[in-house]
Amino acid sequence: MDKITKHRISIYGINGCHDAMESNLVEVTQVYVEKDSPAYNHNNVKTLCGKMSQDRVNILDGNRFRDKIDTNRSQGILIKAQVSTFSSLPKTEKTNSCYVILDQVQDPHNLGQILRICAGASIDGVIITERNSVSMTSAVAQVSQGGFAKIPLYSVTNINQAIAHFKKDDFWITSFENNIDAKDWYKIDLKGRSILIFGGEGNGVSKQVLKNSDFTATIPMSNQMNSLNVSSAVSAIVFERLRQVST
Repeated sequence: MDKITKHRISIYGINGCHDAMESNLVEVTQVYVEKDSPAYNHNNVKTLCGKMSQDRVNILDGNRFRDKIDTNRSQGILIKAQVSTFSSLPKTEKTNSCYVILDQVQDPHNLGQILRICAGASIDGVIITERNSVSMTSAVAQVSQGGFAKIPLYSVTNINQAIAHFKKDDFWITSFENNIDAKDWYKIDLKGRSILIFGGEGNGVSKQVLKNSDFTATIPMSNQMNSLNVSSAVSAIVFERLRQVST
C-alpha cells in the first residue's frame, strides 16, 4: 500500500485556489472568500464552492477577511488544505513517460517554480529526497501557481534506488551536470521513457547518481557563466522534451 504524507498549506489567489479545489491531490479543509471581491464574483469559484460542504465555505466582509491574510494580492480568496505526497514510485504503461528527479533542492521557490514548469510541460511527476530537500509547504504551493495541484510529488529516501526502480521499467536516466563527459543538452534523445535528474543549489548531482545514470548532459553557457538556476535548467530541458515528443 502506498504511504501518503499530507502537508498542511495555505494559499491565496483565484488560479491556485481554483486548481486546488478541483484537484484529487488536494483536500481543501476551509475556503475563505471576501464578499464582493473578484473571487466572490468568479463563476468557477462559485461553482466549486457550491459543491463543497458548506461548513467549509466562509463568506467574509472585508475587515474579517483581511484579519485572515496579510496581502493585497489575494483576489479575495484564501484556502487551507492538505496536499498529498507519495513514497511509492509509480509504474507506467505509457510509451512516452517522463519524471523529474531533484537531488537535494532546498529552496521552496525553486521547487514551486519546478512544479509549475513540469505541470505545463506534461511531466508525469516530480521526485524529491526525504532528507536535505524542501518538501511541500505553503510557499512552494503559492509559487507553483496551481502546479502543485496538477502534478504528483514523490518523496524517496534514496535516489539510486529510485533509478533502479525506473530502469526495471525501461526508463533511460539522464543527469544534467557540467563536466567534461557531458553531452550538449540538445543532442540527447528525450523521447520514450525518460528520467531527468537535476542537482540542488550549490552541490549539483551527487557522484553515485551520476555513475548510475545512462547519460550526462549539460546546457552550454556563454560569457563565462557557469550554470543556470535549477528551475531555469528544468524549464529548458522539459520543454525541449515536450517539443521532441510532439513532433
